[in-house]
Amino acid sequence: MAPREGPGQGSEYAWRQWTMRLKDTAEQHFLWNEGDTIVVAVSGGPDSMLLLYALHELIEQGEAEGARRLVAAHVHHGFRGRESDEEALFVEREAQKLGIRFEMTRVDAPGLAERRGLNPQAAARELRYHFLQDVAKHYGASHIALAHHADDQAETVLMRMLRGTGSSGLAGMAWKREEGELAYIRPLLHMRKTDILEWCAMRNIPYITDSSNTKRDYTRNRLRLDILPLLENENPQLVGALCRMADTLRDEADWMEEEARRLFQCHVKTVSNDEGSPFVSYAGSGYLLDRGAFCNTHVALQRRLIKLILNYLTREAEQMDFDVIETLRNAAAREHPSTWRMDVSRDVVFVREYDRLLWLLQDVAASDDIRCVTSLTIHRTSSSGRLSLPLNNSTLHWMIGAATDRDAAGNMRNFIDGSDSIARPRVRGRAWEAQFDADTLCWPLHVRSRQPGDRMRVQGLNGSKKVQDMFVDAKIAPSLRSFIPIMTDNNGQIVWVPGVRRSDVALVQPSTQCIIHFVLEGGAHASTQ
Repeated sequence: MAPREGPGQGSEYAWRQWTMRLKDTAEQHFLWNEGDTIVVAVSGGPDSMLLLYALHELIEQGEAEGARRLVAAHVHHGFRGRESDEEALFVEREAQKLGIRFEMTRVDAPGLAERRGLNPQAAARELRYHFLQDVAKHYGASHIALAHHADDQAETVLMRMLRGTGSSGLAGMAWKREEGELAYIRPLLHMRKTDILEWCAMRNIPYITDSSNTKRDYTRNRLRLDILPLLENENPQLVGALCRMADTLRDEADWMEEEARRLFQCHVKTVSNDEGSPFVSYAGSGYLLDRGAFCNTHVALQRRLIKLILNYLTREAEQMDFDVIETLRNAAAREHPSTWRMDVSRDVVFVREYDRLLWLLQDVAASDDIRCVTSLTIHRTSSSGRLSLPLNNSTLHWMIGAATDRDAAGNMRNFIDGSDSIARPRVRGRAWEAQFDADTLCWPLHVRSRQPGDRMRVQGLNGSKKVQDMFVDAKIAPSLRSFIPIMTDNNGQIVWVPGVRRSDVALVQPSTQCIIHFVLEGGAHASTQ
């Protein structure tokens, strides 16, 4: 609310009343607590000078030990030469007059903008925030106070609207934004610019007018000087309406973010190499999400969830536009193609593999899919045994016995030394188990990873078939194929691809006397089907 009284006792009372309402606003939005050290970003304009004086009133004089709790921080951006020099000296003098600690830095925003190809204002903002963070760290401050007001909020919302932002962008600037151990607070976000100027006049708060604010080279200035006044002819309460819309959308965005985090906790898994995991080559390098869980989520939350995953993986996530997120969402949600890949950024790749959605770091995802693993050998035996397969952290068990040892279901009785505790995979059919006529196998057997050009004579099929095609038919994810063990006989014939098919080699016949029964336990198979 703007002051109405002139200089004198009435204006002093109005000022005290206003600062107390400002304190109520701070408490309502949990902006700071008693005892917090606050760095105030002071440009020298009316907004930041009013903020500095108001915080001085509330904190420096209103709390014990308050004199050491404020730090005025000013950035000389290097845009306007002597004018910027005078601003820096002005802010320093005002801080000294109030007894507030002062920090200032000179930066080369134009040079950074040219080197990095940035908008000059974006370069200035990046340098300014780095400085504010450094000052906060130096003084042990937990908060950085910014002087954005309602007109700034309306301009921000309108500018983002013109650029085609989503609901999060239309939420505008927050009263309080936490970033690590720091909180950025905006105590004046409810105030109009005209009210700020009136308070400065009533309290004789000095300020400097930035000449660049009248230049129409910048989008924000054109909106402030030309577009908003034109729109206010249609709706005189436009600024308030835009701020209310931002407040509403921000609350909804906060709820959506909480829901996205809940979904992340429930359904998104970190790719790791824990025992039994099939993702050895992707250890610690990304996130995995079941496509079914994703498709059962509302479209709005699908977008939020993708953005959240990307935020955890890359700093470039904030700059990704709607089209990138929507491309990933459509690739995950649509039926075809069932396998798909896209470079999301310089360091992240998205991979869809049937019902598996993966976001992986580029250096890992680019690794060779074919793994070279030394072949392991199984010699002819007359007893049960086991073989650990480092290829996919699985264990191959076997038992050999007479055909008469089979039960009605065809399993070997007393499998593995009288123990039936082996954890058989819960998948359809018997793909993870195989029986062979031990006498007609060409011993020894070998277990290796797949190789280019692998073919197998398939049971029930006239001729051979590429193992690669078998993987496709079985819908085994490409990233898992190198972890599926291949069993061959001593002639190099593939006799079994666990989880896929067995060959027509050494089939168990009525005349079979000796049977060897294999079961693959653990490892990649739990996630391939």
